[in-house]
Amino acid sequence: MVPAAKFRVLGSQHLVVLLALTILVILVVWGARRMRDQAKVRFGWVLGFLLLGYASVLYTQKALDEGLHASSSLPLQLCDWVLLACLITLYRPCALASEMAYFWGLAGTLPAILMPDIAQGFPAWRFIQFFWGHGIALLCIAYIIAAQGFRPRPRSVLRMMLAVNIGGLVDLALDLAFGWNYGYLLKKPSQASLFDYLGPWPWYLVSLEILALVIFWMLALPWRIQDRIRANQRSPRRTSE
Repeated sequence: MVPAAKFRVLGSQHLVVLLALTILVILVVWGARRMRDQAKVRFGWVLGFLLLGYASVLYTQKALDEGLHASSSLPLQLCDWVLLACLITLYRPCALASEMAYFWGLAGTLPAILMPDIAQGFPAWRFIQFFWGHGIALLCIAYIIAAQGFRPRPRSVLRMMLAVNIGGLVDLALDLAFGWNYGYLLKKPSQASLFDYLGPWPWYLVSLEILALVIFWMLALPWRIQDRIRANQRSPRRTSE
């Protein structure tokens, strides 16, 4: 097997993956909008199967290679919650799970894909595994928007901020109690990442809070603009006397 080279953010391999994911997202949106209802449901099941496959392979590999340890194997990372929310939405659509998948998924998955926490490029298994999981999550979010007609409910930004903070407090309490690092709440990733631009610990936690609020607000903005345009179109035109 060809030895894996060191992974470089925005290097040739990374750019190829980003291009491939962009094309796949476009294809998912294009296809989902043209499928009949039953075909959309089945396509969602396929995406769910790929997510379940990723989770099964991930935990099986961990169990075989290093064993399952509470410090690294509990489903307490943001990406684990996004995976669960995507699965719930794909198999039994739920407004709350859809919002979690959309807001948490894009806020967490996009930065992770743009600045991955991996050391080696293709064909290293960690490289394949990372983009398999994050890529499928991204495709699932595209499907939820295009096929299920997702739109945020009123006060969705505040609801998602409250939910992510509750989850973060649970992670932080466990990290402090047992010396873990779920959510990177006690230590930054070892590889270059967005965390490097957010200040030292613990101030980067405050930066993350502000950044999450800004990103959530921006993710809800397209629907606010759409609603404003529709409201203006429905309102009667004022005529000058």
